[in-house]
Amino acid sequence: MNAQAPPGTTLAVVGAGWAGLAAAVRGVQQGCAVTLLEMAPHPGGRARSVAQQDREQDNGQHILVGAYRRCLDLMRTVGVEPGEVLARMPLSLVDAAGQGLRLPPGPPLASFALGVARHSRWTAGERIRLLVQALRWAVGGFSAVPDRPVAEWSASLPAAVRRELIEPLCVAALNTDATNASAAVFLRVLRDALFSGRGSADLLLPRQSLDDLLPGPAVRWLQRHGVRVLAGRRVQSLARDAAGWTVDGQPFDAVVLACTAREAARLAAAVDERWAAVAAGFRYEPIITVTLQAPRVRSPFPMISLADGPAQ
Repeated sequence: MNAQAPPGTTLAVVGAGWAGLAAAVRGVQQGCAVTLLEMAPHPGGRARSVAQQDREQDNGQHILVGAYRRCLDLMRTVGVEPGEVLARMPLSLVDAAGQGLRLPPGPPLASFALGVARHSRWTAGERIRLLVQALRWAVGGFSAVPDRPVAEWSASLPAAVRRELIEPLCVAALNTDATNASAAVFLRVLRDALFSGRGSADLLLPRQSLDDLLPGPAVRWLQRHGVRVLAGRRVQSLARDAAGWTVDGQPFDAVVLACTAREAARLAAAVDERWAAVAAGFRYEPIITVTLQAPRVRSPFPMISLADGPAQ
């Protein structure tokens, strides 16, 4: 919610994932009377904790980066200190032997250049070609032809650079392989994550459960500020008239759809068929998390990349 809502606006937020929680918090800050509706039993969306086999586990291994400044500010707003729940470390894409790209602390351009220069597996020619190309990205404003896939856009880079840097970053950032991911979107991610300021590329690895990072504290903060949080309730209808909006027959001045594109399309079909058709056309790709329990095994690094596969 970048627009300023008049105080007293009644606002319905559909979906209590991280985006919906952020919208609800912003609504409260603007003086709105907020109702938050979530069809799942618990808030958090795709980044929450779930109970499995008598223990709590995270629904996926979600990682933040230093460039997520507004997300970190949101955590502070609801009473979470990022430095206590997140372990900050410079970007590191290494294998189990510790070989790969490591960015040292410092200004972003110098950090990236030094990290590339120190890469032990790439030849001098491969490192130089990447640095020259990165300079071209910056001079070109980190832009690319719309709809051009990452694989085609990066074809001029050395194979080792594509395999060990571009493809893993593409999967990690966009959850899409390089043959299908948009180069324009990927370049914006590179700009924001690698070159937007000191520490922007740092990895922020959760020390606590995903619920403790935001969903739990955010819901408690919202409830303290008078927000109605309705979990386990799937919205059935959305309508608009001269007086405003109705959600399942209840009137509101404004509505934020922070649910999945599929749910948003279903709800918006009666309001804007063209918009709903666009939302319904979005494709989804699964993210699979495998959790292993090996008491006598310790990973040499907090995060390692696996060869020959889109995995971390």
